[in-house]
Amino acid sequence: MAVLALPEAAYAAANGSYADWSRSGSSGAWQATGTPAAGFPVAEVASNASTVAVPSGANTFLGPQTPPGQAYGSSQGHTYLNVSTATGFDTSTTTVAFDPATPAKNWAFVIGDLDADTLTISATDANGDPVSPADLGFQGAFNYCAYAPKPAGCTGPGPFTDLPTWSADTSTLVGNTLDTFGAAAWFQPTAAIKTLTLRFSRLLGAPIYQLWLAAKAVPVEVPVTGATDDCPATVELDNTDGSAVLGADGKPVTATTGAGGVATFDAVTDGTYQLHMRNPKCGKTIKDPYFTIVVDTSKGPVKVPAGTFVLDVPELASTGQHTARLLLAGAIILVSGALLVFAGRRRTR
Repeated sequence: MAVLALPEAAYAAANGSYADWSRSGSSGAWQATGTPAAGFPVAEVASNASTVAVPSGANTFLGPQTPPGQAYGSSQGHTYLNVSTATGFDTSTTTVAFDPATPAKNWAFVIGDLDADTLTISATDANGDPVSPADLGFQGAFNYCAYAPKPAGCTGPGPFTDLPTWSADTSTLVGNTLDTFGAAAWFQPTAAIKTLTLRFSRLLGAPIYQLWLAAKAVPVEVPVTGATDDCPATVELDNTDGSAVLGADGKPVTATTGAGGVATFDAVTDGTYQLHMRNPKCGKTIKDPYFTIVVDTSKGPVKVPAGTFVLDVPELASTGQHTARLLLAGAIILVSGALLVFAGRRRTR
């Protein structure tokens, strides 16, 4: 089995990716599921909020010049969660559970629209022990409306200077009690996180907060020689033990060849993976369907060498076709011989 390590070329910054979410449930009993990238643990969200919405990310987003945007890229076009208080403006509790626990680096969660409210944040690690406020990795407060391009959801001319305050003593983000636009804060945990619990309380106004998840991730490109539009190839991303990496939908993460016969995984997190090429349905097969890659997001995208995966007509199938032709020819000869013998006998009578 071949192993591919990335080249030593330096990259200015690792790429990143944001979770896209699916949601189900109803008031007081919401569930949501998402993951920012292949290989990152799926986040399972449960909330007793009266409202949990999944906006598209078209009008409200973290631009590329915001602090998290500089580390993970823009979130524009990626969904996020809008979470309210519980019924009657009571404190809502939202739990984000990861299975397995997250890595202890290279990911972030971002809280937005924290202005006329408070949010107390707690977490447990891979062993179920409490995570200290310091290990939640508070990176700072910012206002995403103050950065270009300004999201369309940032109404008015500004100034967009409102910021929440982080209290490490109480592990709480505190708004300034006014409804404004763009007040946000971001965290990069320095411990593996198993559960993240967010308790949201109203101070004044219309209480709601936004939640984004981001992770360092890079594309993985897999060229397949012999793949065509009529005979595409599908590549599965597996763990090193051969089990499939699962997406937020619970299904194996796969990529299918497109233009130029290249299958592309858009975003894969740090780790060692096994690529598994599936035999296409067009009758072709692949000689060696497994290849191991090492993803290091600090070194940029992964490109599997051309010629690693090659689709071809199976040798056994070719041999079988040749054998079938020989058998058919032999049968014709035998039948012809029998007819000649029968004709000869009739002439001698």
